[in-house]
Amino acid sequence: MRIWMKNALPILAIATLLAAQPAAAADDTASAGRVTFTKDVLPILQENCQTCHRPLGLNSSGMIAPMSFMNYKEVRPWAKAMARMVETREMPPWHASAEHNGVFENERTLTGAEIDTLVRWSKTGATMGRPEDAPEPLVFGKTGWSFGEPDLILEIEPYLVADDVQDQYANLTVTIPLEHERYIQALEFKPGSEAVHHIIAYASGAGAQGQGRGRAGRGMVGGMAPGNDPDSYPEGYGVPLPPKGTFVFAMHYHKEPGPGTAVMDHTKVGLKLYDKDADVSYVHIEAIGAQGWEIPPNHPYWEVGSSRTLDRDIILMSFMPHMHLRGRAAKYVAFYPDGTQETLLWVPEYDFNWQTTYNYKEFKRIPAGTRLENTMWFANDTARGERAGVNPERPIRFGGPTTDEMDLGWLSYIYADEAGTQ
Repeated sequence: MRIWMKNALPILAIATLLAAQPAAAADDTASAGRVTFTKDVLPILQENCQTCHRPLGLNSSGMIAPMSFMNYKEVRPWAKAMARMVETREMPPWHASAEHNGVFENERTLTGAEIDTLVRWSKTGATMGRPEDAPEPLVFGKTGWSFGEPDLILEIEPYLVADDVQDQYANLTVTIPLEHERYIQALEFKPGSEAVHHIIAYASGAGAQGQGRGRAGRGMVGGMAPGNDPDSYPEGYGVPLPPKGTFVFAMHYHKEPGPGTAVMDHTKVGLKLYDKDADVSYVHIEAIGAQGWEIPPNHPYWEVGSSRTLDRDIILMSFMPHMHLRGRAAKYVAFYPDGTQETLLWVPEYDFNWQTTYNYKEFKRIPAGTRLENTMWFANDTARGERAGVNPERPIRFGGPTTDEMDLGWLSYIYADEAGTQ
């Protein structure tokens, strides 16, 4: 569970007001049935919240939880805010339909009973409880990286995003200082300024296309977008990093233009690598999308569709729907060769600020001949304009700026006949 606020001043003001409330003392003689922090609340926070809400918590594409939930003293001032956020289901951030509950391994949902526990704790005094009732504290790494100390860190040269920039794209390159091809198991970007909107990373050189070692080309290795967790793959899966090749930071900068708004960006990425002789299956990353469309002005629910028919069996690993500020909903559907169909992912309330990657708990084999269909819906109306600050009076086409739109249905997979052969 994460509570995010980018502006530090409101956070400090809220924290000051809430901290001024009298704190509940430890309740060593709690009556039967009373909800306490140590016995009832802390286990929920450990399972669902502390990955992000802790010192050096998870960096979700530049967003870091602004408060820690590791102990009673830290959590108590936020009791009412936390109850409100879980009641409205704004936290934890998870937007897949409930029909997919249990399907994705990174699912962030609370049960009705867990929500009720947090709300009742807040409403009944937010008592601490007996210290001996508390579970053992979780132990996290102290490196500041989600996967531990990186094997390799690559960083761009300082790059100026000038005063007059609103949206700017730049391909910034770094030479890969490796003597042998290595596969990436995990990578995490650390944006070097608030102007970084998203990043797509490519590796070019020998081996970059993944059709067996030593092939030349350019392949996507990962990226970051608002609210997305760092990229990582299960043991035995990854993307190749060619020796002496080029690592491309395809940067999208977005900020308010004007005098004095220039920033110097110094973004970096940390990489966890397999040994050079490891047996790794190559993960392909691509998007299903279309570009020849136009959303008319003042339309509340415009539909855009695209598809791809598979010519080989694949094993699906994850999805990541990507739209901009007008995005409303997204759906992936498989139309199988036997005439049946299946909804693979339905996101009924898309949130631009939480561009989640949905990672299968158990990979899904999709046969050749299947048509994978990506459908996305957009709102270009007054209501969306007031909420997102966009102009509903102009037609909208596919484009890079945040105020235009995209319909990219990203997915990652391996070819079934290549599994374990890399």
